[in-house]
Amino acid sequence: MDEADEYLKPRKNPTPNEDSKYLLEVGGLCPLCGKNLLANKKNDIIKLYQIAHIYPNSPLEAEKEELKGVERLGDNSESFENKIALCKDCHGTYDYHKTREEYLKILRIKKGLLKSYETQTILSNQSIEDDISDVINALANIDGDVIELEINALKISKKIEKTNRLLKNKVEGYVTHYFRYIQELLKVSKGTSNSKFDIMASQVKTAFLEAEGKLGNQNDIFNHLSKWLHTKVPSSTIEACEAVISFFIQDCEVFREITK
Repeated sequence: MDEADEYLKPRKNPTPNEDSKYLLEVGGLCPLCGKNLLANKKNDIIKLYQIAHIYPNSPLEAEKEELKGVERLGDNSESFENKIALCKDCHGTYDYHKTREEYLKILRIKKGLLKSYETQTILSNQSIEDDISDVINALANIDGDVIELEINALKISKKIEKTNRLLKNKVEGYVTHYFRYIQELLKVSKGTSNSKFDIMASQVKTAFLEAEGKLGNQNDIFNHLSKWLHTKVPSSTIEACEAVISFFIQDCEVFREITK
Protein backbone atom coordinates (compact mmCIF):
# COMPACT_ATOMS: atom_id res chain seq x y z
CA MET A 1 0.00 0.00 0.00
CA ASP A 2 1.29 3.47 -0.92
CA GLU A 3 1.76 5.21 2.43
CA ALA A 4 2.07 8.60 0.72
CA ASP A 5 -1.42 8.37 -0.76
CA GLU A 6 -4.03 8.51 1.98
CA TYR A 7 -6.77 7.66 -0.53
CA LEU A 8 -5.49 4.09 -0.82
CA LYS A 9 -6.73 1.75 1.90
CA PRO A 10 -6.38 -2.02 2.49
CA ARG A 11 -8.72 -4.09 0.33
CA LYS A 12 -12.10 -4.75 1.91
CA ASN A 13 -14.45 -7.34 0.43
CA PRO A 14 -18.06 -6.17 0.20
CA THR A 15 -20.62 -7.69 2.54
CA PRO A 16 -23.58 -9.57 0.98
CA ASN A 17 -25.75 -6.46 1.50
CA GLU A 18 -23.17 -4.21 -0.13
CA ASP A 19 -22.80 -6.68 -2.98
CA SER A 20 -26.56 -6.57 -3.60
CA LYS A 21 -26.48 -2.78 -3.53
CA TYR A 22 -23.83 -2.71 -6.28
CA LEU A 23 -25.92 -5.11 -8.36
CA LEU A 24 -29.09 -3.05 -7.92
CA GLU A 25 -27.24 0.13 -8.75
CA VAL A 26 -26.50 -1.08 -12.29
CA GLY A 27 -29.89 -2.72 -12.73
CA GLY A 28 -28.44 -6.23 -13.00
CA LEU A 29 -26.59 -5.40 -16.23
CA CYS A 30 -22.93 -4.71 -16.86
CA PRO A 31 -22.71 -0.94 -17.39
CA LEU A 32 -19.96 -1.40 -19.99
CA CYS A 33 -21.22 -4.21 -22.24
CA GLY A 34 -24.84 -4.71 -21.16
CA LYS A 35 -24.53 -8.41 -20.26
CA ASN A 36 -26.76 -9.89 -17.56
CA LEU A 37 -24.89 -10.16 -14.28
CA LEU A 38 -26.97 -13.06 -12.98
CA ALA A 39 -28.03 -16.33 -14.61
CA ASN A 40 -30.37 -19.16 -13.67
CA LYS A 41 -29.02 -22.70 -13.84
CA LYS A 42 -30.95 -25.66 -12.47
CA ASN A 43 -32.88 -23.42 -10.07
CA ASP A 44 -29.65 -21.83 -8.83
CA ILE A 45 -28.66 -18.19 -9.25
CA ILE A 46 -25.22 -17.95 -10.84
CA LYS A 47 -23.20 -14.80 -10.14
CA LEU A 48 -21.60 -13.50 -13.35
CA TYR A 49 -20.11 -10.31 -11.97
CA GLN A 50 -17.39 -8.96 -9.73
CA ILE A 51 -17.09 -5.74 -7.76
CA ALA A 52 -14.41 -3.65 -9.42
CA HIS A 53 -12.40 -0.75 -8.05
CA ILE A 54 -12.73 2.27 -10.32
CA TYR A 55 -9.50 3.82 -9.10
CA PRO A 56 -7.21 0.84 -8.41
CA ASN A 57 -6.77 -0.27 -4.83
CA SER A 58 -3.09 -1.08 -5.35
CA PRO A 59 -2.05 0.83 -8.47
CA LEU A 60 1.11 -0.08 -10.32
CA GLU A 61 3.58 2.70 -11.05
CA ALA A 62 2.41 2.75 -14.67
CA GLU A 63 -1.21 3.12 -13.51
CA LYS A 64 -0.30 5.95 -11.15
CA GLU A 65 1.30 7.79 -14.04
CA GLU A 66 -1.60 7.04 -16.41
CA LEU A 67 -4.18 8.28 -13.89
CA LYS A 68 -2.21 11.19 -12.50
CA GLY A 69 -4.47 14.09 -11.53
CA VAL A 70 -7.80 12.36 -12.28
CA GLU A 71 -10.91 12.85 -10.16
CA ARG A 72 -11.41 10.13 -7.57
CA LEU A 73 -14.74 9.28 -5.97
CA GLY A 74 -15.41 8.69 -2.28
CA ASP A 75 -13.24 9.24 0.76
CA ASN A 76 -10.90 6.38 -0.08
CA SER A 77 -10.36 3.46 -2.44
CA GLU A 78 -12.72 1.22 -0.44
CA SER A 79 -15.63 3.67 -0.50
CA PHE A 80 -18.88 2.60 -2.15
CA GLU A 81 -18.40 5.44 -4.62
CA ASN A 82 -15.13 3.93 -5.91
CA LYS A 83 -16.57 0.50 -6.72
CA ILE A 84 -18.92 -0.77 -9.38
CA ALA A 85 -20.38 -4.11 -10.50
CA LEU A 86 -18.95 -5.31 -13.83
CA CYS A 87 -19.19 -8.61 -15.68
CA LYS A 88 -16.11 -10.77 -15.23
CA ASP A 89 -14.86 -10.11 -18.77
CA CYS A 90 -15.09 -6.33 -18.50
CA HIS A 91 -13.55 -6.40 -15.04
CA GLY A 92 -10.59 -8.40 -16.28
CA THR A 93 -10.08 -6.16 -19.28
CA TYR A 94 -10.30 -3.02 -17.15
CA ASP A 95 -7.91 -4.33 -14.51
CA TYR A 96 -5.20 -5.41 -16.94
CA HIS A 97 -5.59 -2.86 -19.73
CA LYS A 98 -6.51 0.28 -17.84
CA THR A 99 -6.25 3.55 -19.76
CA ARG A 100 -7.05 7.08 -18.71
CA GLU A 101 -9.87 7.17 -21.27
CA GLU A 102 -11.43 3.95 -19.93
CA TYR A 103 -11.10 5.19 -16.35
CA LEU A 104 -12.88 8.45 -17.16
CA LYS A 105 -15.62 6.50 -18.95
CA ILE A 106 -16.33 4.34 -15.91
CA LEU A 107 -16.05 7.38 -13.66
CA ARG A 108 -18.79 9.14 -15.67
CA ILE A 109 -20.98 6.04 -15.51
CA LYS A 110 -20.59 5.75 -11.74
CA LYS A 111 -21.29 9.45 -11.18
CA GLY A 112 -24.47 9.11 -13.22
CA LEU A 113 -25.55 6.08 -11.19
CA LEU A 114 -24.87 7.89 -7.91
CA LYS A 115 -26.83 10.93 -9.06
CA SER A 116 -29.78 8.81 -10.15
CA TYR A 117 -29.81 6.86 -6.87
CA GLU A 118 -29.63 10.03 -4.79
CA THR A 119 -32.49 11.60 -6.70
CA GLN A 120 -34.66 8.49 -6.33
CA THR A 121 -33.96 8.43 -2.60
CA ILE A 122 -34.96 12.08 -2.23
CA LEU A 123 -38.16 11.60 -4.18
CA SER A 124 -39.11 8.43 -2.32
CA ASN A 125 -39.02 10.42 0.92
CA GLN A 126 -41.48 13.01 -0.38
CA SER A 127 -44.92 12.67 1.18
CA ILE A 128 -48.06 12.85 -0.93
CA GLU A 129 -51.71 13.33 -0.06
CA ASP A 130 -54.40 10.71 -0.68
CA ASP A 131 -55.96 13.15 -3.14
CA ILE A 132 -53.21 12.51 -5.68
CA SER A 133 -54.14 8.84 -5.67
CA ASP A 134 -57.74 9.73 -6.48
CA VAL A 135 -56.67 12.02 -9.30
CA ILE A 136 -54.29 9.55 -10.88
CA ASN A 137 -56.65 6.62 -10.61
CA ALA A 138 -59.54 8.67 -11.98
CA LEU A 139 -57.36 9.81 -14.85
CA ALA A 140 -56.27 6.26 -15.59
CA ASN A 141 -59.90 5.14 -15.80
CA ILE A 142 -61.48 7.94 -17.83
CA ASP A 143 -64.79 6.87 -19.32
CA GLY A 144 -66.04 9.25 -21.98
CA ASP A 145 -64.86 12.51 -23.49
CA VAL A 146 -62.89 15.20 -21.70
CA ILE A 147 -62.72 18.90 -22.47
CA GLU A 148 -59.60 19.78 -24.41
CA LEU A 149 -57.54 22.89 -23.75
CA GLU A 150 -56.90 25.20 -26.68
CA ILE A 151 -53.30 24.71 -27.77
CA ASN A 152 -52.84 28.49 -28.05
CA ALA A 153 -53.30 28.80 -24.30
CA LEU A 154 -50.33 26.59 -23.50
CA LYS A 155 -47.06 27.78 -21.98
CA ILE A 156 -45.19 24.57 -22.72
CA SER A 157 -43.08 26.05 -25.53
CA LYS A 158 -41.66 28.56 -23.06
CA LYS A 159 -40.68 25.90 -20.54
CA ILE A 160 -39.20 23.02 -22.53
CA GLU A 161 -35.99 23.42 -24.54
CA LYS A 162 -36.43 23.39 -28.32
CA THR A 163 -34.01 20.47 -28.55
CA ASN A 164 -36.39 18.36 -26.42
CA ARG A 165 -38.95 18.09 -29.21
CA LEU A 166 -40.25 14.65 -28.21
CA LEU A 167 -40.76 15.69 -24.58
CA LYS A 168 -42.46 18.91 -25.71
CA ASN A 169 -44.85 16.98 -27.97
CA LYS A 170 -45.64 14.49 -25.21
CA VAL A 171 -46.37 17.15 -22.59
CA GLU A 172 -48.43 19.25 -25.01
CA GLY A 173 -50.50 16.18 -25.85
CA TYR A 174 -51.25 15.42 -22.21
CA VAL A 175 -52.04 19.05 -21.42
CA THR A 176 -54.25 19.52 -24.46
CA HIS A 177 -56.38 16.50 -23.61
CA TYR A 178 -56.35 16.33 -19.82
CA PHE A 179 -55.58 19.74 -18.31
CA ARG A 180 -59.22 20.74 -17.85
CA TYR A 181 -60.11 17.27 -16.60
CA ILE A 182 -57.39 17.24 -13.93
CA GLN A 183 -58.26 20.81 -13.02
CA GLU A 184 -61.85 19.77 -12.40
CA LEU A 185 -60.78 16.72 -10.37
CA LEU A 186 -58.70 18.95 -8.16
CA LYS A 187 -61.44 21.56 -7.98
CA VAL A 188 -58.70 24.12 -8.31
CA SER A 189 -59.18 27.24 -6.25
CA LYS A 190 -55.83 28.90 -5.91
CA GLY A 191 -55.37 30.85 -2.74
CA THR A 192 -57.92 28.81 -0.80
CA SER A 193 -56.37 27.45 2.38
CA ASN A 194 -55.58 23.74 2.27
CA SER A 195 -57.17 23.26 -1.16
CA LYS A 196 -56.31 20.05 -2.98
CA PHE A 197 -54.48 22.09 -5.56
CA ASP A 198 -52.32 23.98 -3.07
CA ILE A 199 -51.35 20.79 -1.22
CA MET A 200 -50.46 18.84 -4.34
CA ALA A 201 -48.78 21.76 -6.07
CA SER A 202 -46.54 22.32 -3.07
CA GLN A 203 -45.48 18.68 -2.94
CA VAL A 204 -44.88 18.39 -6.67
CA LYS A 205 -42.90 21.64 -6.72
CA THR A 206 -40.76 20.46 -3.80
CA ALA A 207 -40.08 17.20 -5.61
CA PHE A 208 -39.22 19.15 -8.77
CA LEU A 209 -36.75 21.42 -6.96
CA GLU A 210 -35.06 18.42 -5.36
CA ALA A 211 -34.80 16.66 -8.73
CA GLU A 212 -33.62 19.81 -10.50
CA GLY A 213 -30.77 20.10 -8.03
CA LYS A 214 -29.54 16.63 -8.92
CA LEU A 215 -30.57 16.20 -12.56
CA GLY A 216 -30.01 18.93 -15.14
CA ASN A 217 -31.73 17.22 -18.05
CA GLN A 218 -35.44 17.98 -18.52
CA ASN A 219 -36.15 14.47 -19.83
CA ASP A 220 -34.57 12.92 -16.73
CA ILE A 221 -36.49 15.24 -14.42
CA PHE A 222 -39.82 14.49 -16.14
CA ASN A 223 -39.20 10.73 -16.02
CA HIS A 224 -38.11 10.84 -12.37
CA LEU A 225 -41.17 12.82 -11.28
CA SER A 226 -43.50 10.52 -13.19
CA LYS A 227 -41.89 7.44 -11.64
CA TRP A 228 -42.05 9.10 -8.22
CA LEU A 229 -45.83 9.43 -8.54
CA HIS A 230 -46.07 5.89 -9.86
CA THR A 231 -44.29 4.48 -6.80
CA LYS A 232 -46.78 6.29 -4.60
CA VAL A 233 -49.75 4.91 -6.53
CA PRO A 234 -48.49 1.62 -8.04
CA SER A 235 -51.99 0.60 -9.09
CA SER A 236 -52.04 3.47 -11.58
CA THR A 237 -50.45 3.64 -15.02
CA ILE A 238 -47.25 5.51 -15.78
CA GLU A 239 -49.17 7.41 -18.47
CA ALA A 240 -51.58 8.78 -15.86
CA CYS A 241 -48.63 9.92 -13.76
CA GLU A 242 -47.06 11.60 -16.78
CA ALA A 243 -50.34 13.43 -17.41
CA VAL A 244 -50.39 14.76 -13.84
CA ILE A 245 -46.78 15.95 -14.09
CA SER A 246 -47.63 17.58 -17.43
CA PHE A 247 -50.51 19.38 -15.69
CA PHE A 248 -48.07 20.89 -13.22
CA ILE A 249 -45.64 21.86 -15.98
CA GLN A 250 -48.46 23.85 -17.57
CA ASP A 251 -49.44 25.25 -14.18
CA CYS A 252 -45.88 26.45 -13.51
CA GLU A 253 -44.87 24.11 -10.67
CA VAL A 254 -42.44 22.09 -12.85
CA PHE A 255 -39.68 23.51 -15.07
CA ARG A 256 -38.70 27.15 -15.34
CA GLU A 257 -39.54 29.54 -18.14
CA ILE A 258 -36.82 29.73 -20.77
CA THR A 259 -35.59 33.30 -20.93
CA LYS A 260 -33.06 33.08 -23.74
